[in-house]
Amino acid sequence: MCVERARMLQDQFNASMTHVQAISILISTFHHGKNPLAIDQRTFAKYTEKTAFERPLMSGVAYAIRVLHLEREKFERQQGWSIRRPEKFEPSPVQEEYAPVILAQDTVAHMVSLDLLSGKEDCDNAIRARESGKGVLTTPFRLLKTNRLGVILTFAVYKRDLPADATPKDRVEATDGYLEGIFDIESLAENLFQQFAGKKTILVNLYDTTNRSQPISMYGSEVYVDKLEHVIALNFGDPLRNHEMRCRFKHKAPLSWLAITTTGSTLVITLLLGYIVFATMNHMAKVQEEYNRMVELKKKAEAADVAKSQFLSTVSHEIRTPMHGVLGILDILLDTDLDVTQQDHVRTAQASGKTLVSLLNEVLDQAKIESGKLDLESVPFDLRAIMDDVLSLFSGKSQENGVELAVYISHRVPDMLIGDPGRFRQIITNLMGNSIKVSPKISHFILLYFVFTEKGHIFVTVHLVEEVMETTDIEREASSRNTLSGFPVPDKRRSWAGFKNIGQDGRNCSLSPDRISVIVSVEDTGEGIPQEAQPRIFTPFVQVGSSISRKQAGTGIGLSISKCLVTLMDGELGFVSIPKVGSTFTFTASFTIGCSKQSKIIYPEFQCMRALVVDSRQVRAIVSKYHVQRLGIQVEVVPSLDHALSTISIGNAIFSMVLVEQVVWDADSAVSSLFVNKLRKLDQQLSSKLFILANSVNHSKKRDMLELHGLSIIMKPLRSSMLAASLQRAIGVGNKGNLRKLSSLSLSGLLAGRKILVVDDNYVNLKVAAGALKRYGADVVLAESGEKAISFLEPPHTFDACFMDIQMPAIDGFEATRRIREMEDNINDRIQNGDASIEACRNISNWHVPILAMTADVIQATQDECIRCGMDGYISKPFEGEHLYRELSRFFTSSPLMKCIENF
Repeated sequence: MCVERARMLQDQFNASMTHVQAISILISTFHHGKNPLAIDQRTFAKYTEKTAFERPLMSGVAYAIRVLHLEREKFERQQGWSIRRPEKFEPSPVQEEYAPVILAQDTVAHMVSLDLLSGKEDCDNAIRARESGKGVLTTPFRLLKTNRLGVILTFAVYKRDLPADATPKDRVEATDGYLEGIFDIESLAENLFQQFAGKKTILVNLYDTTNRSQPISMYGSEVYVDKLEHVIALNFGDPLRNHEMRCRFKHKAPLSWLAITTTGSTLVITLLLGYIVFATMNHMAKVQEEYNRMVELKKKAEAADVAKSQFLSTVSHEIRTPMHGVLGILDILLDTDLDVTQQDHVRTAQASGKTLVSLLNEVLDQAKIESGKLDLESVPFDLRAIMDDVLSLFSGKSQENGVELAVYISHRVPDMLIGDPGRFRQIITNLMGNSIKVSPKISHFILLYFVFTEKGHIFVTVHLVEEVMETTDIEREASSRNTLSGFPVPDKRRSWAGFKNIGQDGRNCSLSPDRISVIVSVEDTGEGIPQEAQPRIFTPFVQVGSSISRKQAGTGIGLSISKCLVTLMDGELGFVSIPKVGSTFTFTASFTIGCSKQSKIIYPEFQCMRALVVDSRQVRAIVSKYHVQRLGIQVEVVPSLDHALSTISIGNAIFSMVLVEQVVWDADSAVSSLFVNKLRKLDQQLSSKLFILANSVNHSKKRDMLELHGLSIIMKPLRSSMLAASLQRAIGVGNKGNLRKLSSLSLSGLLAGRKILVVDDNYVNLKVAAGALKRYGADVVLAESGEKAISFLEPPHTFDACFMDIQMPAIDGFEATRRIREMEDNINDRIQNGDASIEACRNISNWHVPILAMTADVIQATQDECIRCGMDGYISKPFEGEHLYRELSRFFTSSPLMKCIENF
């Protein structure tokens, strides 16, 4: 019985080994010996799957290519992924050479990008294989995916044929890569021995006996009833490794007198043979049944995946289409003559509409994360402007509920960064959504604000990572008594205590010199997170409270998506929360440093002005000082009204304005009135430039009192645009600003005089698109169907570009584009063959009008189909001016006059 098992195991192992060697020759011939390469990942996976029966004991095959360190950066750029270590799936450390897996059977697809030379077992195996030219085996170890015992067979793949007497040095120099076969010994041996009828009679153990004093158990139990043992040596082809099979009876050996009962033995043998036949047939039937069931499940899973993509595509289009109209009309409204307050209202409505679109994007993002298709942009952006936008989104409800909302960004953070501003804004919005949260008050799809934090504050800080190892201004002033609002908060340092990428000096050693890592903390004094809910806080679709009466509401995927986005930004996300005290979420993110050009808006009317900030709370005073200084105003801080009066009386500096924190002003009305009277005596003009920094003014009586004293109110949260507008109104230097007009010069240079065809079956979308393009000087022609688009764009025509909707009745955008390209190909062939004169075709020898897809569908498959049908680009509804410029600049160039204006 033992010999029979050993022989079958030996035969199947040798067969698997021979086939792996054959694959190595195949790769050497067709992967490295052909140009272009004849084998890619898809071909390799398909081939290894179909030939898996040739390797009965093998759970998977993978091929790793040899990459020198000098070639690493180019290789990673070509592959689109980084070389990683097998143990922790982190980037492989610097070494002379690497062996990343580039081809893998589907069963071991997780090995792609793993560096074999970073793992001890794989590294020793690869070195022995390339020096010997033979297949070598590793010591038994736990496999990555299954955590079961296994061994790896390695063959070296050479660039050329080597002579039989080649030296190890010659073999190393000729090495192109390594082919590995993975043997899951435990599961494969179990499946093999299950085929024997006597599997319940004896126990089989497999050992690696290379080290005779300490043999390694590869399969089987160490507990035996009987001491009788049969040992058989196994030869797996590696001369440096020894293996044995040891067999014992499962129960005590039969008594010797039973051996003479010939009749009984013959009966037993007959029954065993019958059992073997029955078990074999039964096993084959079960395997076939299981195979059929798995094929059916596979078909259902594929159909479900297709249905899911179609559903997401339809939902995306149906929601984005009306939102495109809303946001487009608001954008056109901004170009009308509005005062500063009206502009702010419209921008807030725009921001809220974009937030509604972002809710849809969260669901789409989760689908992209599950499929591994979520990518980040790399464009310049102003981090401070993004934080102002997020504050605008949450300012209304914080004012209504009297919750302090503030942002502080360290001066050491550069003005311009290069990264993905949309995803960064999404992370900040999600984290602030833990404090000021949306709650389903109307329906499942219409969301209103619901405040987690009902008292105290919500405070966002941004620093460089190395600053956390020092004492920042905010942290030096902050304590349990001196916080933004005076309410206690958890120690924020505990939220990043578990970060692995922050060294002792606060630097991320893996970053290049032109990149920085910022650390962002979102602190609130809300309800906090219960201890039992904290371990699952980042699990998708899991909310803090599961009952219907819970306070918190939302989709439950915001934090999960945020954690994934932070990881893509080479950062980490952590939190600390104390129930009934509050929570602090902290994350790091890496960005490239942008150009040194000043990106902040400079308000010339505020230059050379000085402001006096009166606030008894130091942290809050630092935040107020930060926002006022952003306008170019010099700031001095004092803790009380008496100190303010004393500072002004000394006369060492002339203050253009005094900003008093509402808490200080409301502390004593008599003192406040006395301060105003004394201030008027000192400087009659200055009293009209006295401002109250108020978080909320809910009582009309209080507001009347402030207006009685001639005071202006500046509502928090402070942000540069509204702070500047309030000061401009009070000082009398109103400035409505032409920033939008200036920023549109580039697009005007591209579109001025261009004839553009816009095709969409929705009237609102046509109106919005026409308004947006006419704003930049384009001559716009509208078409409400694919048929009219084909008619308009039949060569020769006078159109410079076409914006084509995708989902239209009758002829959709895809089909219309195909027909237009066919017409263009036809006339180009006629011109080339002389059947049509170039003069009759407006002196154009090669017709190809740029067609840009314009749709609300953002599924990746739709974008791919746009390219396949002949479209030149893709603009998602609602499209932004920056995206529009980026696409059109590939086809048009600015006029000389507009170039001069842009340069100026």
